[in-house]
Amino acid sequence: MTLGNVNAAPVNFRSLALENVRLNSASLQERVILHYQEQFVGQIYRVLGSADFLGNPVGLFTNISSGFSDIFYEPYQGMVMHGNSDIGFGLARGWTSFAKKTVFGISDSVTKVTSSIGKGLSAATLDAEYQSKRRMTQKRNKPKHALYGVAAGASAFANSMTSAFEGVASKPMDGAVNNGAAGFVKGMGQGVVGLFTKPAVGIFDFVSASTEGIRNTTTVFDQGNIERARLPRFIASDGVLRPFSAREALGQSWLKEAREGAYFHENYVAHLDIKEGDDTIAILSNNRIILIQLRKLRELWSIPFDHLQSVSVEPTGIAFKNRDSSDGPFLPITNVQAKQWFFKAIGKVVTAYNNAHQRDD
Repeated sequence: MTLGNVNAAPVNFRSLALENVRLNSASLQERVILHYQEQFVGQIYRVLGSADFLGNPVGLFTNISSGFSDIFYEPYQGMVMHGNSDIGFGLARGWTSFAKKTVFGISDSVTKVTSSIGKGLSAATLDAEYQSKRRMTQKRNKPKHALYGVAAGASAFANSMTSAFEGVASKPMDGAVNNGAAGFVKGMGQGVVGLFTKPAVGIFDFVSASTEGIRNTTTVFDQGNIERARLPRFIASDGVLRPFSAREALGQSWLKEAREGAYFHENYVAHLDIKEGDDTIAILSNNRIILIQLRKLRELWSIPFDHLQSVSVEPTGIAFKNRDSSDGPFLPITNVQAKQWFFKAIGKVVTAYNNAHQRDD
């Protein structure tokens, strides 16, 4: 988390060829292991040189050297293919490639350094919710060009500043509610730490997003630079391929990303907006019902089916009862049709869950 990633390290192992050798299996194994150990040790510099926190100097050198070689290769290639008439165009292509790859390499190195520092500082905030939201925002808002990068960076900086001041006020209260006096002291410490670290994270995120936008500007017109246009398709448990539904795809993505991917391997079934203008939704999976706050993608509560005794429709929503006969969470739903639809969906999934687990027993 604090050291960052190693990006596309070019490690190449030479083969080991042995002919007419008579060895026992232990000696042969030792020779093979020794060979590849020597190969790896001799290329450790490539792994370290590809580390993001160092700016990926191997990648920077590769990009700039490739662009420099294009200055000579493109005119030569044009002369070979089309004669002397294409030397001018070859020179233009070569120098354009050199400029593009140089800008790409430098901006890519700056992006990797700043993003690694920001990543490490975000761990120092001691705020798991802030870290999760930051990762999801970066995943969703990949800058496609320079202007987008500046806008995304400014938004990241604003979010970090807002979270820093919110943490000072909310963390002690949240800690006191959950763990009493000890939680209040811990929350106060988290708030104070976040007040200093989160603005720093915001600054590095701003620089990182801006330089990433500059980097991506150099490749925006390259062939094969294709990005996902829509969320992954939702396919129901019956395996039938139906027309794409943006709503179901969005609900599935919320389930996969909730609680830092804790429910990634569960199957989405349905979801319901609790009320208009609110940012809470109820998600039904094949194993549980979850209430999520969308603004921070925070789980408010979750009730697994193996803890569920009964589900009932009330005038103001849907009530759950735990297996120990205690009252479970309550879903406040005022729309009658939406309430009946979600209740029927829960009934079908719970029935299928119980049947499957009865067979397992």
